[in-house]
Amino acid sequence: MMKRLFGVLFVVALSALQSALADETGWVLFNKVQQSVKQHNFDVSFVVLKGGQAETYRWLHGRDKDDEIEHLIPMFAEGVDIVRRNQQVYYLISNRPSLVTQGDSIKELPALLFEDMTTIRSLYNAVAGSSSVIHGRSAQLLRLSAIDDERYHYWLWIDVETGFPLRIDTLSDQQNSNQNQALEIWQITHLRITPELPDSLAQLLTIPLPEPSAVELPILPPSQQHQLGWLPAGFAVVAEPLHVPQLEPKILSYWLLSDGLHQVSVFVQQSHRMPTQAYRDGAITIFVQSDPELDVTVIGPISINTAQRLAASIR
Repeated sequence: MMKRLFGVLFVVALSALQSALADETGWVLFNKVQQSVKQHNFDVSFVVLKGGQAETYRWLHGRDKDDEIEHLIPMFAEGVDIVRRNQQVYYLISNRPSLVTQGDSIKELPALLFEDMTTIRSLYNAVAGSSSVIHGRSAQLLRLSAIDDERYHYWLWIDVETGFPLRIDTLSDQQNSNQNQALEIWQITHLRITPELPDSLAQLLTIPLPEPSAVELPILPPSQQHQLGWLPAGFAVVAEPLHVPQLEPKILSYWLLSDGLHQVSVFVQQSHRMPTQAYRDGAITIFVQSDPELDVTVIGPISINTAQRLAASIR
């Protein structure tokens, strides 16, 4: 009897050890991904597929000693250039004043590639999968499975040679991933990594760019006219969300929720007496709950069921 019990305990312990080792292998692979997009000099093109639409971009990145520079060019939005030089991000728009913000990454790129590893490990399990070929490159699959049901899953295909991400699928069901089932697909169409800084980026490091504004954006006052009675697992209310000047006269209450990686906005306004509606733009859900007195709008990378539960919790 004791031998049988010992054998069962040994099998359970061995299984747990194997699972832990597999998870750690996955995180080592993910760390390689994050380092590749921060350390390499590269010129890539990628496409974002969502809702039957495709958005194409060109993304250049480089380092020169202690300086980091990157340039994101949306190919579908003529006249818009996004440049990050160290900790300053410049939105350069033709015939309009430029916007300058602070940040160590460009927010239009996948946040998964830049968020602190500790935060991501608190939200996901990482498991390395099978190998395949993407655009002629050997790729290793990495599954990031959400620990809580309120959060989407990610599948990444990683270039074996460089560690660069070749494709990222955002999934509501971690068991399925193809172009018809993924909510959103981020995929490299051209990749060129060089030992030297590209000439165009070397010029961007030295040319004058607009100075950041000395005026800080105001924030919404802490007082709210309503209470938010429920939060998805892992999310917390951001204490001081940025002011939204265009909406301020119409907003009765507003919350910005974050789990460190994703952000969800919740607005309460006077009712427009419209029917309750739900939309999805790739991984982003837009849910509007309407009654005779109030409209509650929830916007963020969450499921429609989670958005409905958030809206219903407001009192």
